Amino acid sequence: MNQTIFILAGTSREYTAARQDLKLTPPQARWLTGASLLKGLLGPVVYRIGTWRTLMRFEAMEAAMAEVKAQIIDL
Repeated sequence: MNQTIFILAGTSREYTAARQDLKLTPPQARWLTGASLLKGLLGPVVYRIGTWRTLMRFEAMEAAMAEVKAQIIDL
């Protein structure tokens, strides 16, 4: 089974830079833009980078990450 990978970044530029640094393609690592993307998942990997705390609903995303038992990695 493939591991679901997200990058939580405040801007598309930060997402793209992190994805490239991690040597992941867009299908391998999605940009986490909302809590609804985590619905139904269990244990996804979430890389947090840059200005993600400036996102309007980052609190909801943090709650959703806790709910799905995300593995959070700060870059």
